[in-house]
Amino acid sequence: MSLEIERKYLQVDFDVVREALKAQGARNLGAHFESNEVFDTSSADLVAGSRLLRLRAQEWPGKTRYVLTLKLPAEQQGARFKAREEHELEVANGPCMRSMLEGLGFRVAARYEKIREQWRWEDMEADLDVLPFITAVELEGEAENILRAAWRLGFGEGQASIKSYHDLHQAWQRQNSMPPSLSFVFSEEQRRFWRQKLGLPEGVSHAAEQT
Repeated sequence: MSLEIERKYLQVDFDVVREALKAQGARNLGAHFESNEVFDTSSADLVAGSRLLRLRAQEWPGKTRYVLTLKLPAEQQGARFKAREEHELEVANGPCMRSMLEGLGFRVAARYEKIREQWRWEDMEADLDVLPFITAVELEGEAENILRAAWRLGFGEGQASIKSYHDLHQAWQRQNSMPPSLSFVFSEEQRRFWRQKLGLPEGVSHAAEQT
């Protein structure tokens, strides 16, 4: 169990951020393709209780890692941070875990994909995320460390958000007069581009294969 404290920063230039991270001595852990399946009951009991049950697949060339995550309701730390109690379990067989969850009565309620470039910086993690509708930098660590890191990276308060990617996606759909959807996955062309760039085999991702 851990307490996840994070803040997102929107409308940032990744090239500028990378140079700033390098200058601060941060370590680049590389990028991977990430596929996520969010599970719920048929009556949406988990989302109604502000809980998240997610099966994630992280793909690198020659390696796929599966992680099952349960997030409990968010706690506001002032108006500037979001904190959630988080339980994570790495599983050896993702498809088998999916079948077990479905056998217990859960269903896939949403799917989403992103490219995540991970950096380790002192006691923090900085993630450069590319999603089908937005790019963002997510800082995770202690609240005071996040604020200090944001200042050192040149982020302004106007760029900060404590909304989830799900909430940001719904707001984006409304702004663009699009029909509501809980899922957000790359187009076939986008997926092919990113998988080739990351040195991954072509084909649909774990999150898109049942969409």
